[in-house]
Amino acid sequence: MWIATTKIWAVKDSLKRVVDYASYPEKTEYSGLANALHYAENGVKTELCETVHLVSGLHCRPEQAWDDMRSIQEHFGKTGGTVALHAYQSFKPGEVTPEQCHAIGVELARKMWGGRFQVLVATHLNTNCLHNHFVINSVSYIDGKKYEQKRSQYYDLRTASDDICRAHELFVIKQPLGKTPRQLYEAEQRGEPTRYNQMRAAIHEAKAKTSTERDFARALDGLGYVWSRAPNRKYATLCARDGGRAVRVYRLGAEYDWPAIEAALRENFARWGPRYYDWQCNPHHTAKEPQRTAVRHTGRYKCRGLSNARKPTGLWQMYMYYCYRLGIYPRQKPTVNWPEIRAQWRDTDRLCRELDFVTRHRFKSVDAVAEYRSQLEQQAKALREERKKCTRQLRHRNCHPSQINTLEARRAELTGTLKELRREDALAAAVIWRLEKTAVARSYMKEQRRTVLQRTAMNRQYETER
Repeated sequence: MWIATTKIWAVKDSLKRVVDYASYPEKTEYSGLANALHYAENGVKTELCETVHLVSGLHCRPEQAWDDMRSIQEHFGKTGGTVALHAYQSFKPGEVTPEQCHAIGVELARKMWGGRFQVLVATHLNTNCLHNHFVINSVSYIDGKKYEQKRSQYYDLRTASDDICRAHELFVIKQPLGKTPRQLYEAEQRGEPTRYNQMRAAIHEAKAKTSTERDFARALDGLGYVWSRAPNRKYATLCARDGGRAVRVYRLGAEYDWPAIEAALRENFARWGPRYYDWQCNPHHTAKEPQRTAVRHTGRYKCRGLSNARKPTGLWQMYMYYCYRLGIYPRQKPTVNWPEIRAQWRDTDRLCRELDFVTRHRFKSVDAVAEYRSQLEQQAKALREERKKCTRQLRHRNCHPSQINTLEARRAELTGTLKELRREDALAAAVIWRLEKTAVARSYMKEQRRTVLQRTAMNRQYETER
């Protein structure tokens, strides 16, 4: 979720050429502290209505934050190692105004670090969610001691941010989910079938056609998942039957957590009754949805919509009774291990991509693929150098304003080309790995065949000698 999220990390740099940077900043590379300060107080991101500059400094001047922080480090002789701490605080879109976001950021900085460290607070407006950046000097201006980086620093920051948000009557996450891995996030944005998306789809499908937790677990089992929820466990979990770690369902989203699932099952139970899953999935029941018809009174008993109902009697009744007790009826549908099938399809798609790659480039041997990889590496190196040059020009703004759009477009084009080259390199590496693995398997098969032939010859010689 986007609501009042926080993060803090260390900025480490050798801070070489400090004098050169202080004298000629347009000619030298940014150091760790200078880069963090430049990013945090970027005017394009922090100006509001061209009149308000949302940058504040605690125990330092915002317009000269670098000089003030650098002077403290030089005064105490601590210019190496961790030179600064960089943190951010992000809010849900539309939850706060820019001024309120900046005021909360200043309050958080004063509460966390204002007693001993210099802090630059900058509010960025360039994304769809307002967020504050904090650059904290690693050297205290009080006693010259370094900032103590502890395992609990992130939790302390999150706790302080939550307390301030509660004081301002803002929403606070009660159960943080953590940050989604980048590869998983990008795959979900592209709409690719990921492990979590498949679990969400399975829960949604099972929830739509069941009315009890037992039937819900049966439906998930038919989809290739194992549902687990016990009174002695705090969280309900879902695990693929073909292996893998169990996933706590609350991590899939609020609508897939057990309270939401229980509410949906309760609603289905009130509407369709306890046999809703059998009505839909059991072949011995009608395939139609149960209809709420009026109760018709017959001479012998009441029946709901069954005009020709006849109660079984005698030997047939006993036969049907024991069939149900022995589990013959209702017969279970054959289960399909869907996650395993999807894994096999992924392997098939990977093989097809590798085959298309080899056919397209017409490789004759493994050496040809390796040579192609070296060519790709040289091309990527040249493109990275060109992109670094464009980034340096944009960062230092030592070009004409009319060239900025051209440089940004060129940098985006280089990034796309590098992405394609990385994809080609990954395919080449996969082809080499598969060919080497196949060669090892073939040598093993030849050795096995040779051993079998030797044993057969020895057996024949033994039979002849006898």
